[in-house]
Amino acid sequence: MPTIHREPDFRYDDLVHLVERQLRVVELTAINDEIGGPGERLWMIEPGLGLADVYRLWHKSEDERTYWAVDRERAWEAMAWLREALADVLDRLTRPGSAKQYALEPGREERDLAVLAELEAVWLLGLSPLSEAFGFNAAEWKLRNDLFIPAQAELARAKALRSRMLQEQFGTGPDAAEHAASELGWEVSEARKALAARDNYQRWVREGAAHARATIPVHRPPGDTGLPDVLAATLMTAACRYEDTIPERPSPIPLPEELARWYVFLQTLGACVAIAVEDAYTPSSSPWDYMHVAPAAMVLQAGWTVRDGVIFSPVPYDGHSECIYYDEEAILAGGGQPTHERSRGARLPGGE
Repeated sequence: MPTIHREPDFRYDDLVHLVERQLRVVELTAINDEIGGPGERLWMIEPGLGLADVYRLWHKSEDERTYWAVDRERAWEAMAWLREALADVLDRLTRPGSAKQYALEPGREERDLAVLAELEAVWLLGLSPLSEAFGFNAAEWKLRNDLFIPAQAELARAKALRSRMLQEQFGTGPDAAEHAASELGWEVSEARKALAARDNYQRWVREGAAHARATIPVHRPPGDTGLPDVLAATLMTAACRYEDTIPERPSPIPLPEELARWYVFLQTLGACVAIAVEDAYTPSSSPWDYMHVAPAAMVLQAGWTVRDGVIFSPVPYDGHSECIYYDEEAILAGGGQPTHERSRGARLPGGE
């Protein structure tokens, strides 16, 4: 979460005013009541403004000092720490019938549902740029890919574990379902389905892996980078994402050998180099966070270094929107399309 305002430049009241008077925000009061300390506030940008930001006013600690600060973060990224902070709420909502706190605190479920409603609002805010840029189908795909499929897979793994337990207890022979049904008080059809869950799950994984290999474009550097093949392909694929590449198209710009190893020609941007953006890189981050393609002429102008076989370049970069500021002349010099001929929407969050 990048800090945008803080003490001692602004007092606490000033920080509140900076958010509420200069921005159109909605305060997340139910979440604040659940996880906020005294005086801490959490807001999100009003839906429909074309933005997807969350603002947090909190007592921040640094080098044994504490101060009030306002941090800004993209809504989708804020979900990671919000879900962790709200783990108890989400756990109760997962098992309401066995939640001891609901028995001890009548009405607690209504407060939890209010928290969930605000959490859903943040989630939907995070999806809104996708919907605006690519249509509703893109937002629905993201929700399904990041929420529904993982939840369904977790349930499938649990069923596979139970299936293995049943198989070890009752075997896999023709009478196994009848024995399990008799022992557990189930219908035979239910026992038969439960026993088959492990085989079904393994088949689903193998079919999914085959589908991934057939449909996800994998990009490889054209030259020897000195890196293991899988790592080099991972870095190149993360940089290119789903860009339209033109294989074996030579660069109209002469490239030093170091850059030529990571060269790629894109339909829209022309001659490019797969680079690690300096301002996006941290040792613990994923290649999908810091690998990008940049017009070759931009890299030549900005300069570069090679670290562990990877090209690092300080090209102009907006860390908030996670986009490189492309130079039009550099694109045209590399054989790319003029602005009026190309349409480059924002990439899906998380590098999809």
